[in-house]
Amino acid sequence: MEATLTQVPTQRNHRLAATIGTGAILCAVIVAWPYLTVQGAVMRPFVPIYATAASLTEALTAFLLWTQYRASGRIYFAALAGAYAFTSMAAAFHLAVYPGIFAIESSRSAGRESAIWIWLLWRGGFALLVTLALCARTHPAIEDRERRGSYAILTIGGAIAVSAVLCRSAIAGRNLLPSLVVSAGAYRHLSASPAALSVAGICLAALALHLWATRLRTLMDLWLAVALFAGFADVVLTLGAGARYSLGWYAARIASTVSASAVLGMLMYETSRTYSKLADAHCALKELSVRDGLTGVFNRAYFDERYPRELTQAAAAARPLAVLLVDVDHFKAYNDALGHLAGDECLRRIAQTLDRALMHPGDFVARYGGEEFVVVLPACDALASLTTAERLRRSVADIAMAGPASPYVTVSIGHASCESHNAPQPATLLAHADEALYRAKTLGRNRVENATAGKPKASSVAEQAECAH
Repeated sequence: MEATLTQVPTQRNHRLAATIGTGAILCAVIVAWPYLTVQGAVMRPFVPIYATAASLTEALTAFLLWTQYRASGRIYFAALAGAYAFTSMAAAFHLAVYPGIFAIESSRSAGRESAIWIWLLWRGGFALLVTLALCARTHPAIEDRERRGSYAILTIGGAIAVSAVLCRSAIAGRNLLPSLVVSAGAYRHLSASPAALSVAGICLAALALHLWATRLRTLMDLWLAVALFAGFADVVLTLGAGARYSLGWYAARIASTVSASAVLGMLMYETSRTYSKLADAHCALKELSVRDGLTGVFNRAYFDERYPRELTQAAAAARPLAVLLVDVDHFKAYNDALGHLAGDECLRRIAQTLDRALMHPGDFVARYGGEEFVVVLPACDALASLTTAERLRRSVADIAMAGPASPYVTVSIGHASCESHNAPQPATLLAHADEALYRAKTLGRNRVENATAGKPKASSVAEQAECAH
C-alpha cells in the first residue's frame, strides 16, 4: 500500500465497483419508491440482527481507520475513526431502546420516540463528522507519538462520548422531544419534521461537499462517497416509508447496511492487498539475502545452511548426492592482466553459465569464495553427476572468453558423491571434492576429477564410465 489510503489513486476496477454499487442503490430506490408504504412481513428478529451488525461493522471500521492513524499520524484518519465510532455507539443505543426488543412495545417511555431521535442523531451525526474530517484532510502528519495518542483520545474518545451523551439525552428527555410517532410502528409525522428534513439536507450537503472537495481521486474518497450516498438513501427511504416493517423501511435498512460496510470492505481489501505485497516483499528480501551480490547465484551462507540439510535428507531417503567444487583456472593472472572489473564480469558470466546448465529443480550453485563455486546435485548418482560436471566444464569453455594464460577461460572441477548406504559427514564429502579439485589443477586444469573414497580415482568422465563397467 502506498504511504496512506489518502494517496492510493482510484483505478478502473475500483471506479467500476463503486459505480455498480451506487447504481444498484439508486435503482433500488427508484423501483421501490411507488411501494414504500406497502406493509411487509413483520420479522422481529430483523431489527436486532441489523442493528447489531451495523454497530459491529461501524466499530470495526473505526478500529481499522484508527490503525491507519497510528501508522501514518494523519488526523484525517482519526477524525473518520471518530465518525464511525460515533455511529457505532448510536447504533448500540438505537438497538437498546427499539420497541419490542428490550423495551415494551406499548409504552411511549419504552423508546418509540427515543429510537427515532437516536436514528436521526446517527445519520446526521455521521454526515456532519465526515464533513468535519474533510477539514483535516490536508493537515500534515503528526510525527510525535505522544501527540498522536492525545489526538486519538480527543477525536475518537470525544466522538464516542458525544454520541453517548446525545443518545442518553434522547432517552432521558423523550417526553420533551417533539412527537414523531403516530401509533405503534407508524412515524408519518417524521417526513414533515424539520429535524428529519434537516438531517436529509445535512446528508445531501455532506455528499455534495465531499464530491466537490475530493473529486474522488483516491480509494478512500471513492468509497466514503458510496457510504455517504447510501446513508442519504437510508434517510430518503425511511422518510418515505412512514412505518416500521414496510417495504420502504426494509429497503432503508439495506441501504444503511451498505453505508456501514462500504468503507470497511475497502479497508479489508486494502489490508489483504497490503499483506500480499508484504509477503512478496519478504520473499524478495529473503531471496536477496541469500544471493551473492556480485554473481547473482546463491552465497556461501545459503550453501552452509542448505548443503547439510540436503545431505541429511538424502541419507534419510536413501538417495545419492553429489558435490562439485568449481575453480576458475588462472583467475589471478586474469585479474592482474585485465583488471578487477573485467574479473568481476568474468565471474558473473561463469556463475550464470553454471546456473543455466543445471537441469534439475533441486540442483543449485553457490559462490564458495573468491573464484570458487560449489554445485550440489541431490538425488544424482556418481555417473550422472560426473556427466553433469563435464557438461558444466564444457559450457564455461564454450563462452570462449579470452584469457591471458590460455586461449580462453576454463574451469577445473572436483567431484565427490555418496551413495544412499554410505553418507559421510558434510565436511568429509566436501573435503573429498576439494581433493579432487586440487588433483584437477595439478594435472593440467580444464578437467573434471572424481574423488571416491577407498576406490581408484578416475581422472575423467570417460575413465569413470570404464570403471563403472
